[in-house]
Amino acid sequence: MDILTLELLDVTVFQALLELRGLLADHPGEAMCIRGEDDLLRVNVTGFLEKQGRVVRAIRQGPLWELQVAQASRPMPLVSPAAPTVRPVLLLRSAFAPGDRALGRRLLLETLEQLELGTPWICLAHQALELLDDPGAVGILEGLRTRGIPVHVSAASLAHVGQEAGGFDLVPDGGWQRLLARGGLTVL
Repeated sequence: MDILTLELLDVTVFQALLELRGLLADHPGEAMCIRGEDDLLRVNVTGFLEKQGRVVRAIRQGPLWELQVAQASRPMPLVSPAAPTVRPVLLLRSAFAPGDRALGRRLLLETLEQLELGTPWICLAHQALELLDDPGAVGILEGLRTRGIPVHVSAASLAHVGQEAGGFDLVPDGGWQRLLARGGLTVL
């Protein structure tokens, strides 16, 4: 039986992974040999294959590398990434900037209106507190709250500007800062 061979020369990582994904879908569990020259590509392809539960052995052949992928003990379906989860939203500005501020404000508010149901919460911090002075923006924030999306206001930001929370929940900053540090927030 011939071993499947894939040569990945002069391709991007994205192109290589698409090609490999197709090959794995068409020939699940079969042994294969993959050749290439870019080390970043080798690292990404190896990682992808290992996530699929495949055993990979890398061999250097001059300037090229070769990955020998062992036959799977049983055909394995591709591991699909988990469905994206809806993350909380941290709002740091009162308008998309730089550029025309009125247009930036309008686009930001329209974006807020499009937040998915199931968004865990939205938190206003830093310059986003300016929205609390805009009746139209407050109406949109109240609409989010009515749709079941809690609206929070950063305690440190509010204390800094000496402003009222406008009827929204005041929250300590440590919680959203930890999430932000882990990449667990959508930042607008």
